Amino acid sequence: MKLLSIIQLTFKESLAKKTFIAFLGISTLVNLLFIFALNLDIVDGAQSYISVFGQESHEAFDLEKIIITVQGAISIFLFTGGIFLSLFATSSLIPSMLDPGSVDLLISKPVSRLMILSGRFLGAVSIVAFNVFYMVIFSWLILSIKTGMWYAGFLQSGVMIVISFAILFTLMTFLGLLTKSGPFSLMITYMILFFSPMLLQRDQIYALLSSKIYGYLLDGLYHFLPKTAELGKITEQLVRGVQVTDWLPFWTSLFFGIFLFSASSLLFQRKNF
Repeated sequence: MKLLSIIQLTFKESLAKKTFIAFLGISTLVNLLFIFALNLDIVDGAQSYISVFGQESHEAFDLEKIIITVQGAISIFLFTGGIFLSLFATSSLIPSMLDPGSVDLLISKPVSRLMILSGRFLGAVSIVAFNVFYMVIFSWLILSIKTGMWYAGFLQSGVMIVISFAILFTLMTFLGLLTKSGPFSLMITYMILFFSPMLLQRDQIYALLSSKIYGYLLDGLYHFLPKTAELGKITEQLVRGVQVTDWLPFWTSLFFGIFLFSASSLLFQRKNF
């Protein structure tokens, strides 16, 4: 119950951020678009026409391809823009917790510091999961009901998006505890988010390096840091229903998150307030 109370408090604080309200508004508009603007006439499992904003087309379409394309576009938006906005909206949660008065009140309660940090972390993840699954589940239901095609991979992609955010948020949690600066932790996390795909091209970068030591450094960074590009690819494969043959980037990224959250817990327990 104590953990749930901390999660609820963090959830309410996160929900007060205008960014999440905007995110919720965008999700609602997309769902309304699917409800009112998109009409399909299905006859014996085949599409006879498609109508978008009242503009009808009787050309032959691969309905399965259309649905997967739409769901893939939504998942790409959530994985890129959604995570970007979510990190921005949650960047101040850990530093604000460390403000004089706030942290004194929290640690004065009969609650362990690990539970305080866990509640703060899970509260941030909960509000992001709420926004992601609000868009994913409702758009999935609308498209599935209209077409009669139910693809569970789209729901699985929502889980991957939330986990990817949680992994990146462990980095912001650690940096927030270390520096007490939301902007700094956000900039470093953004840098990792956009720098990670470049490491996939490290074979081409090796030729530009003057020493093998830098090559070893790049390899070390690649294996240690969260692999956002590969996580995005796994998300796309889940949407398309393609079997994921390489889960190693997911497990190594998850290890990064577990390692940093453990380090954050140790750091928070040893801090003097």
